Amino acid sequence: MVMPRQIMPGQVVPGQLTAVPATAVAANFDIGTLLASIMPLIMLIMVFMMLKPMLAGMAETAKS
Repeated sequence: MVMPRQIMPGQVVPGQLTAVPATAVAANFDIGTLLASIMPLIMLIMVFMMLKPMLAGMAETAKS
């Protein structure tokens, strides 16, 4: 006969999903900090938007 294991409080069972508490947002996190943190991503998107027509034209030239 197989006996069920006794699980102690705080013990992680294999296959169990653990919850991670959310981190608190710093009080000095203002809109300027947010914009400064996402600015590299915005610049990268703008560069690729400018390059897209050029790459499309090169693809059309390569077809002929």
